[in-house]
Amino acid sequence: MRKEKIILRSYPKAIFLYPLFIVTGLILIFEWIINPNLNLDIPPEDLDNYISISWLTALFFCFFIISIQVKLSKLCLVIFAAITIGVILFFTPIGGSFVALITNVGNLELALPFDFYIAILVILAIILFFIWVGARIKYVRIERNEIWCMSGMAGKTKERFPTRSLEINVERPDFLEYLFGTGRVAIKIPSLNKFIQLDTVFRAGSKVRKIDALLSAQKVDTELSP
Repeated sequence: MRKEKIILRSYPKAIFLYPLFIVTGLILIFEWIINPNLNLDIPPEDLDNYISISWLTALFFCFFIISIQVKLSKLCLVIFAAITIGVILFFTPIGGSFVALITNVGNLELALPFDFYIAILVILAIILFFIWVGARIKYVRIERNEIWCMSGMAGKTKERFPTRSLEINVERPDFLEYLFGTGRVAIKIPSLNKFIQLDTVFRAGSKVRKIDALLSAQKVDTELSP
């Protein structure tokens, strides 16, 4: 019978560079394969500008996620401020020049060269690879009777604790954690005065529910055993 276990891996916030990696890869595919075969009415220079602006938007989005924690109340305030600024820019004379800039964005000289995207893709691939390796060197494995804190290559360094009286919950200090399905997992073992915190765990909510079900099943088996 296969041993039931749930593995929790913690990632640094730099893991949220992966959307930029995906966008950069898609742009390279478009520039290399699709774009030469397209017959569009848009001038090539304008199209390159639009592509570059899309990439810069993705860059801003990723840096925003990594740099700032956004609570729900603050997010509502930011949305209200953005709507207010939008109304000022688009419906008052003050925003006339800004609107003209947006409507003529294709005329801006923001085009980034093909080699730039290749260089960025390689850099991001190296960063994400080391993050991926790090998450597989150090992680937590929870089984029915025990919890293992693994570290080192092939899990050479191990700490083992009983799951009795284990307390585990998910915290989402950042609204964007909901968007990406990540969360901070806090594990507490009161009997040993042990506390473990794992930041940026993907699918944190579903994994904690599986752990709760696993530990509940163990508790029932213990109570039913003679």
